[in-house]
Amino acid sequence: MRRAVPTILAASALFFSVLSGAGPGRLPIEFTGVAAAGELPVLRRPPEGEGAPSPVMDRPPPSSAQACRTPAEIIAATGDRDVRRLADRLADPELCLGIVSVEGTVARWSLLVISHRSRSGPRWVLPHDNENAAFDAGVVAVLRYGGVLVAVESGENRMWRGIDPNRVFGSGACGRGRADPAYTSAVLAGLDRRFPIVGLHSNERRGGTISMARPYPGAEAFRAAAGATVGPGAPRRDDDTMVILAGRAPATEAAARGAIAWFTERGVNVLYETVRPGRSDCSLSNHAVLAGLPRTFTVEVGHGDTASARALVDLVMQSVGIAPR
Repeated sequence: MRRAVPTILAASALFFSVLSGAGPGRLPIEFTGVAAAGELPVLRRPPEGEGAPSPVMDRPPPSSAQACRTPAEIIAATGDRDVRRLADRLADPELCLGIVSVEGTVARWSLLVISHRSRSGPRWVLPHDNENAAFDAGVVAVLRYGGVLVAVESGENRMWRGIDPNRVFGSGACGRGRADPAYTSAVLAGLDRRFPIVGLHSNERRGGTISMARPYPGAEAFRAAAGATVGPGAPRRDDDTMVILAGRAPATEAAARGAIAWFTERGVNVLYETVRPGRSDCSLSNHAVLAGLPRTFTVEVGHGDTASARALVDLVMQSVGIAPR
């Protein structure tokens, strides 16, 4: 096996602060960082004075003293069409852009890293390079909520050399393939367990693999409540638009029911996936549950529906009590 050594070319600050006190409209359950048997893996706010949480990796996150790249430099190095399309927004002085090259066990990966210079926040993950609505929503999310966006560079393709970047999270065999530990560590490098992980995706309309009408094995569909009160800018309620929640507990358990209801009562479709040891599909959400990482949400919209993606991100952040700046 080749030795996997991520080469950091440029990234930025990943220093995190403690979340503020509880506010109205949060999920009606107590969040805990590590899933116990029969419990939904969720996020908790550290007690007052608690020390810094342990990171996912044993190496420190990149220092803010390292050079940040301009959008023009990223475009020159990678030809990234997403960066070209959003160059003006990505030039915001609050953002730091960089490229991380990873010599993995199943492929060599290139990751675009966009982080907020001064505000800690969630880890936003975009595995598929052809999902523009997800990328656009991710950039706005970093500006509004802070944190770090990690986007896989695969030439505007969903797959990278025949490999699905959302099916290689973990450290062992899974499904029909195997995980890439170096890639997994790079995507989650410096992760602060006080903040959620949010996977961002867009889906082929009415023909994609993720659909409320056709839940995949292990998932159950819970449609938005018919009488839910939604305001302007609400996400669509079609079969392509949803938040995916995952946990060890079945959807009938109280914690899972509470999480599902929080979203459906606000007009959001939910797919809930029960994750079992030994049956990981090596997706980000499965890995997060089985590894006891912070709670992971997956935002799914139809291709091109940036408005719904942004609306779902806002609701996810509301559910964990993170306010926009």
